[in-house]
Amino acid sequence: MLSKFFLFYVLYWLLGNPLLAILVILVLSLTIDRTYFGFVPDPFKAFKKAGRIRELQKIVEINPHDARSLKELGIFMIEEKNYRKAREFFERAAVKFSDDPEFNYYYGISLARCGDIQKGRALVDAAIETSPGLKYGEPFIALAEVYIDSGDYPSALPLLNSFEKIHSSSSRGFYQMGLVRLKMGMKEEGTEYLRKAVAAFKASPRFKRKVDRKWAWKARTMLRKSL
Repeated sequence: MLSKFFLFYVLYWLLGNPLLAILVILVLSLTIDRTYFGFVPDPFKAFKKAGRIRELQKIVEINPHDARSLKELGIFMIEEKNYRKAREFFERAAVKFSDDPEFNYYYGISLARCGDIQKGRALVDAAIETSPGLKYGEPFIALAEVYIDSGDYPSALPLLNSFEKIHSSSSRGFYQMGLVRLKMGMKEEGTEYLRKAVAAFKASPRFKRKVDRKWAWKARTMLRKSL
C-alpha cells in the first residue's frame, strides 16, 4: 500500500495531475495483473462475452426453439455461476440435444447445482459414458465440487480419483483431493496432495499460472492450518 502512495506522489510530481497519476497506476496494475496473476477479469473478454450474450438473447426472443443458441446461453450462465438461469435454457433445448455429451454434462451440472444432484449426476454419468475423455476430465471434477460444496466428501473422492487419471498435473485437482482427504481424516495423504497443488503451480507455464495461482494459494493456506 505504501509503495502505491509513493508511486502516486512520484507520478503526481512528474505529471502535475492527480487524476492522470491515478490512471497510470490503474493501467500499470491491470497490466501486471493480466501478465502474472489474473485476479481481475479481462475487460475486453468480458465486453465481448456480454455482447455475445445479448446477441443470443435476441435470437431466442425471435426463435424460442433455437436449441444451439439456448445451449450456448446455458454454458455462459454456467460460467457465471447462474445455475438456475442455465437450467432454464438447457431445459428448453433438452429434446434436441439429448444425445450430446457436452450438453448433458452442462445440463447435469446445472441441475446438481440447483439441488437435484441425483438427476444431475445421471446426466453427467451419461456424458462420461459416451465420451470418457470429455473436456479433459472436467465433468469428474465439476461433479466432485458439487459434492464437496454439499459436504458429501465420500462421494467426491472417486470422482477426483477418475479426474486425476486423466489430468495428472492439475493444481485444482490436487487441491480438491487434498481438501477431501483432510475432511475424511486422511491427514498425511491430504497434506501431500496440497503440496502437489503448490508444486504443480510452480511447474506450470506462465499462461497456466494465472489459472492455477488461486488453487496454489488456497493449498498453502490450508497447509498452514493443517500443520
